[in-house]
Amino acid sequence: MTDHARGTDTNAGSRTPRGPVGPRVPRALREPAVAIAYGLVLLTVALLVIYPTYTILIESVRDPEGGLTLSRYVRFFTSTYFLHTLYNTLLISGIATALSMVLGFGFAYAITRTDLPLKGFFTAVVLVPMLLPAFLIAFALILLLGRNGVMNRFMYGVGEWLGLADPYVLQWVIFGSHGVILAQTLTFFPLAFLVFSAALSSIDPRLEEAAEDLGAGYWYTLRRVTLPLLAPAAFSSALLVFMFNASAFGAPAVLGGGRLFFPGASMLAPEAIIQILGLYDWGMGTTIAVILVVPSLLIYVGGEYYLKKRSYVTVTGTPTAFRLGTVPSAVKWTLFGLCLLVSLFILSIVLVVVAGAFTRTWGVNYDLTWRHMATALQASRSSIINSLVLSGGGAIAAALFGTLAAYLFTRRSFRGVRVLDFTAMLPYALPGVVMGLGFAVAFGGRFEWIVLTGTGAIIFLNHFIRRMPFGLRSGGSALKQIDPVIEEAAADLGARPVYSFLRVTFPLLRATIMGAFVFGFINMMTDITAVIFLVSPRWRLLSIDLFNAIDAGRLGVAAALSVIMIVSTFAVLLIVWRASGRGLDFLRRG
Repeated sequence: MTDHARGTDTNAGSRTPRGPVGPRVPRALREPAVAIAYGLVLLTVALLVIYPTYTILIESVRDPEGGLTLSRYVRFFTSTYFLHTLYNTLLISGIATALSMVLGFGFAYAITRTDLPLKGFFTAVVLVPMLLPAFLIAFALILLLGRNGVMNRFMYGVGEWLGLADPYVLQWVIFGSHGVILAQTLTFFPLAFLVFSAALSSIDPRLEEAAEDLGAGYWYTLRRVTLPLLAPAAFSSALLVFMFNASAFGAPAVLGGGRLFFPGASMLAPEAIIQILGLYDWGMGTTIAVILVVPSLLIYVGGEYYLKKRSYVTVTGTPTAFRLGTVPSAVKWTLFGLCLLVSLFILSIVLVVVAGAFTRTWGVNYDLTWRHMATALQASRSSIINSLVLSGGGAIAAALFGTLAAYLFTRRSFRGVRVLDFTAMLPYALPGVVMGLGFAVAFGGRFEWIVLTGTGAIIFLNHFIRRMPFGLRSGGSALKQIDPVIEEAAADLGARPVYSFLRVTFPLLRATIMGAFVFGFINMMTDITAVIFLVSPRWRLLSIDLFNAIDAGRLGVAAALSVIMIVSTFAVLLIVWRASGRGLDFLRRG
């Protein structure tokens, strides 16, 4: 049916004057409060996302005389060293991503599709690596599998007991590509688990039951029904995990040591930091950062395009009673063994860090002592306070601002808002080292516009803008579940948009905001790749002190700082958990 058949004219607006001649203002922006809010969002995105990204690109092509040059890019792609660095990044990230996908799917399938014992235990333990920074896990692996690690010393003793000529042959030293892959797999496979568990829980069980009723066996149903329906989840989780792996700094810096697949070369994120903080070559450092952005951005855009172009509808609105299907005993108990082994290894990582904090000399003298903890509390008191204040404040700002932006984009949108939404989500796709370097270049005095070097403001703003996209996405998802009729009813009763948002919509988003706060706080407390460019003697952070202690070989102090970080993070998580009254639901949404 055409518009004329309906009694309307699509060109009526252009022929009938409705006021003074001038540009048409979108209906969403005719409300002053909405217009001001959109202006705030636009200013924030322009200043904290577009401008830092622009300055990195300009710095990478700027020559000392003030002109433009591509010589650094030519040098990168013609240098064997830099190409080996790129190969190391892609190869290690690919392997770690594949292993993360296997582990994540194994845990998710075991918990959602079988009647394994200890499922609650496995669910809790699998979330623990999300609360730990990657370099802390790498440090714990050194305490376990380093040259003087507990497990390697035990294997050396076994070799001596067996009378081997070389007892060291039984040791598995963690340094090298295998160590980086193990550390990054343990760090990021919980992300794949969350995505797979959500997808498996949403699949209509009648699809699998219908296949079984038609005579399909377990393996056929798994291969031809279940796994194809998980394609969007597998693709999105693979993209997410690969981006995190490619931009990782902690594990390669702690465990790499020039022993990667291409010896002597590092990975892109550590190399960018080496070029800037070690060689003071800002041009080459920004060039590497730009090259690091390209695969991350392509993966993000490709993932968005792929998922929007395909439909895998499994939730139809028809209520169904889920029942666990019959899983072969071999599969069931293999999954149980896998989950138990990985869970015990994760717990050993936490326990060995705690033990290292109260051990006099790890690997030599295991007498108990309070010395390391006292040293850590005394030397890093200001860093602990700074981390708690900046992370707490940044997480609150990111959660609230992201939720506000989600409300505007969802409830008060207008033509062109999708571009703003995409730009606001860029910090999610850009590696942390790129965002941190962008802030250092943009606000560090090199462009002499806004100078924030040496202040806590530059760290706070970086924390805020990097974690704001999570609040934006989680808020948008929650708003899609809230019927707009509720807000329309408030408007019909005379409530203005601000009042309606604060008194009607905002209370319904409490759990979502708390989830965004927790996610942001955990990541801000453990972040190092971005803030390593932004810290100063006045504004030191706990994560930087911890990394410096590991790099200096002060294992006892590093373990003590790790315990302080873990306790602080869990304390905040516990407070929010009790306040929300929803347990760990907000983490599973993430």
